[in-house]
Amino acid sequence: MRKFSAAIIGLGKAGQGYDYDHVGGSYIKTHAAGFSSHEAFDLVAAVDADVLQCKRFEEKFECPAYQDVQTMLSLHHPQVISIATPTNLHYQVFQEIVNNKTEAVLCEKPISDSLKNARHMLELAEENECALLVNYTRRFDPGVILLKKAIQNGEIGEIYKGTAWYSKGFLNNGSHFVDLLFFLFGGVKEVKVIDRGRRWDGQDPEPDVYIRFGDTAVFFLAAREECFSLFDMELVGTRGMIRYTEGGASIEVRQNQPHPDYSGYKILNPEKRIIQSCMERCQWNVLENLNQFLIGKSPLNSDGRSAIETMEVVENVFSLL
Repeated sequence: MRKFSAAIIGLGKAGQGYDYDHVGGSYIKTHAAGFSSHEAFDLVAAVDADVLQCKRFEEKFECPAYQDVQTMLSLHHPQVISIATPTNLHYQVFQEIVNNKTEAVLCEKPISDSLKNARHMLELAEENECALLVNYTRRFDPGVILLKKAIQNGEIGEIYKGTAWYSKGFLNNGSHFVDLLFFLFGGVKEVKVIDRGRRWDGQDPEPDVYIRFGDTAVFFLAAREECFSLFDMELVGTRGMIRYTEGGASIEVRQNQPHPDYSGYKILNPEKRIIQSCMERCQWNVLENLNQFLIGKSPLNSDGRSAIETMEVVENVFSLL
């Protein structure tokens, strides 16, 4: 098996924090845990400006961490690089690494903090023959892939309406649902802002929004993160209903049936079909797709172009506020 050397830039929550103290290999939520657990990758280095984060990384993963990108690149020349920095640094970091004969860059979502920078990132990737994968993890979940097949097969009929609850900002978290719905239904036909809402951390807007994906109208509703995190979706079709809850850990499909007591009426069948999610290993799923792409066996489930489509919707929403 071919192994690809890998490095991570950014050692915060997405880089190594979310699962740092988790024991065992069943919970793989970060770039560091993903690379260290997947047999196709060899984690060789990391970068973070924070000395403490570098020390934590070296202690757990037993490979060096540096405080600047150029030092790491000069010593290791990784074939795959993850960008797990804050969003406003994605563009700057990408420019530093894309012409370093890197085969692939895995960039945290959203791809950038502006559509202009995102488009330039894609241009640079194509010029340098560098694959650009964007970490919208739900596109890689086996459960979501099965859900898409169920929708395409008409399991709950024509899906005409839905609700998507999000918290912690429309760019930061709402864009996950925009991207997921793009994956499930295709292009956006209409966008309307229902309520301007507030701003998460004083920066990222949290509007209530109506977006039509093909023939499916979805209402995005902002919850308050300080009360509790919320990332739940319900989709209603002509033959049933889908519930996607707990951040994607739970996926339920219920079809309709004749009412047992009232002729001519229909109700939802109390029996649910459970689609098994694998979000607890979301970063491993992403890297498996990247590995299959690098060895020529599969396209990328989420690339620069699809991420830009998502970014275009986000900026469209923001232009209406």
